[in-house]
Amino acid sequence: MKLVFNEINKNFELGVEITCVLGQVSTLMLALANKHESIDDKERLNATYLLSGILLDIASTLDDYAIKDTKVTKEQRK
Repeated sequence: MKLVFNEINKNFELGVEITCVLGQVSTLMLALANKHESIDDKERLNATYLLSGILLDIASTLDDYAIKDTKVTKEQRK
């Protein structure tokens, strides 16, 4: 799975995008932690893999954003 965020540019609101996704992740994590009766073990395992993928995608997006921001800053100094 790969989350797709808006193209990172001057108008990109990384905080808004990431905050929305993390809010949804939090909701799913709470449901899993509470062992809601409608969630069986197979669904719980699938959700865990999904959450892991989402968090990895967020980390990758933040890393890409930081690298791009660093490059832009260095170019502006020249």
